[in-house]
Amino acid sequence: MKFVFVLTTILLALLLDVAAGDRQYKALNFGDSMTDYIMYQPDMSPLQNAFSVCSWVRSLNTNDFPTWMSYAVSGSTNEIFVSADGYYNLIFSSHIADLRSHFSGLARNWYHYCMTWNYSSRTQRVYLNGRQIHSRTTPSGRRLTTGGYLVIGNDQNGHTPGPSGFHSSYIFGGELYKLNLFSKELSSSEVLEMSRDKCTETELTYGDLRSIKWEELLQRSRNGNVREIDSGCSAETGRLWVRLSETLEELRNSSQLLDETRSELARVKEEKAAKDTELMRTEQQLNETLEDLARTRTVKEACETKLETKEQQLNETLEELTQTRKEKEAHKTSLDTKRQHLNETLDELESTENEKDMCHTDLATAEENLNTTTVEKEEALEELERKKEDLIRITTSLNQTQTELDQVRKLLEKANNTPPDCPLNSTITSYWDLLYSEDYFGDVISSEKLEVLYKSVEKLEYFVGLRVTEGMIQFMKHFHEGADKCRNSTE
Repeated sequence: MKFVFVLTTILLALLLDVAAGDRQYKALNFGDSMTDYIMYQPDMSPLQNAFSVCSWVRSLNTNDFPTWMSYAVSGSTNEIFVSADGYYNLIFSSHIADLRSHFSGLARNWYHYCMTWNYSSRTQRVYLNGRQIHSRTTPSGRRLTTGGYLVIGNDQNGHTPGPSGFHSSYIFGGELYKLNLFSKELSSSEVLEMSRDKCTETELTYGDLRSIKWEELLQRSRNGNVREIDSGCSAETGRLWVRLSETLEELRNSSQLLDETRSELARVKEEKAAKDTELMRTEQQLNETLEDLARTRTVKEACETKLETKEQQLNETLEELTQTRKEKEAHKTSLDTKRQHLNETLDELESTENEKDMCHTDLATAEENLNTTTVEKEEALEELERKKEDLIRITTSLNQTQTELDQVRKLLEKANNTPPDCPLNSTITSYWDLLYSEDYFGDVISSEKLEVLYKSVEKLEYFVGLRVTEGMIQFMKHFHEGADKCRNSTE
């Protein structure tokens, strides 16, 4: 900003030097009488839908309503009406407001004035030195009327040429510079740019949009005391102001760009600070992750060592399990063999029990027969006693057989099984061997078979109806005194 101030100071000094030597741009000075004015009938058609009236004004008169512009048509004497003190700012003969408070203190000083209007927006605006001071809405459908007279320096109560409609209270008696009428509604920024200095050539940039030009007004015929005066500006000054405006605009753009760059830099710095903070946090997290990784590796190595030990133990256990399974299978085989021998012994014991039941049945039958007669009873009692004795011996023999079976069970547990004393396929050498023959062993003793046995064995009638088994043969061997031993057992 200091650079801008220095540059502005230098350019102002240069402009003052140029203006002193070259004063080609002229302002108009209006006298204090009603005959001092400019009046003509311009083409106002370009201004029907929008216009802007702008001028540099210097008020030097103390009249009540010093009017510097009036445009009147038939039926509307104040189509456009502007006074230098701010009281009149009329279009379409409608008074906007009393704005004199904004103009106080401006007497004998140059100020910039603009009044704008647009048919579409129906809005009238008043600007003083580039700042909008008032606005209002105009009637709907109203356009600027053409064909009227434009008077510079006084007001007209009609549109007939000549001073007959003028009034002394409306004598302007001041100075004007760069009065232009534009066929558009200037924006607030355009008005502001135009008001920066009266020596700029901003107005020239609008080209054909300037329907009424200041340089053309200077060529119009004048009435009374209306003369050109030095405005303090020149063509060179205007060009310098253009260059100055362009330079200032570039400086403003550069300043704006600098501000944007500074803002961007501040934002980048903030982002960088945030990124640095995030980077530090990430580095810290990375260090923590590395520490966790190192601890994890240590734990992993310990776990691998334990796993190797467990695998070794598992292999040893599997070997022991395999050995145990082999031993179990061998034991199972031995147990199956012993179980088979035991089942065979149990079958023999069951057969013996059946024979015992048959003896009891025979005994019961004998007791019934004893009841038939007394003699038979006595004989039966005697026979019963003998059978009882035989039963006792049989019971004793069965008990002994049971004991032997228990011993056999024990022997089966050792997987030792002895063959019978007398094999069935041995040669018959005695009457006991006869029972081992195919005709007797396992068969039922009949009366015919009993006749054969009577010759060698006593009391065999007790066994009629019984199945010949190993146990019964052994019992008969012991029952008959002096029975021969089996040849295989003697050998």
